[in-house]
Amino acid sequence: MARKTLRETPVDTALAFSFARTNQLSELEDFLRTSNVADIEASGDKAYEEGFHEAAKIFFTSISNWAKLATTLVHLEDYQAAVECARKANSVKVWKQVNEACVAKKEFRLAQICGLNLIVHAEELQDLIKQYEHNGYFDELISLLEAGLGLERAHMGMFTELGIALSKYHPERVMEHLRIFWGRINIPKMIRGCEEAHLWPELVFL
Repeated sequence: MARKTLRETPVDTALAFSFARTNQLSELEDFLRTSNVADIEASGDKAYEEGFHEAAKIFFTSISNWAKLATTLVHLEDYQAAVECARKANSVKVWKQVNEACVAKKEFRLAQICGLNLIVHAEELQDLIKQYEHNGYFDELISLLEAGLGLERAHMGMFTELGIALSKYHPERVMEHLRIFWGRINIPKMIRGCEEAHLWPELVFL
């Protein structure tokens, strides 16, 4: 009744959230398609915080808030859609959230898409490596780093960390890596990695 006489943000916001809380999702979608003055982002935040993730998805979709939508989709276990939203949001924070969720669920193909958008940032590389190693996903880490070498923004840290990962988990491949990429590797760091792995011929090469 109030909405018939007033068009105010608190009224529309309360109505929208009442649809969310009572799981009237089709009514919520219809409401958001009509003219309204609801604070949609605040409603989405509240729905997300209270665990109404399907409703939060509707709120964030209606205002094209890709970052918050990606995080919501992770909770709904729709990882493919979460990756697509992360791509639209193009935020390091969002890429990290979606990557962590995909790794946790062993969705490694999707995790790699996220990871490739993270490893080009040198400051994100160590945390990403620790995450994969902590979970025992050594080959998946190596695949991610190898896929990143062809990127336009590939940097020395990626070539070096791939060499170190190989020294730990596939030492038989280290010499080939060094011969191909020695000019793009942090030599002192790679020397320490080879020493720890007792790779003496590789040390002589360096």
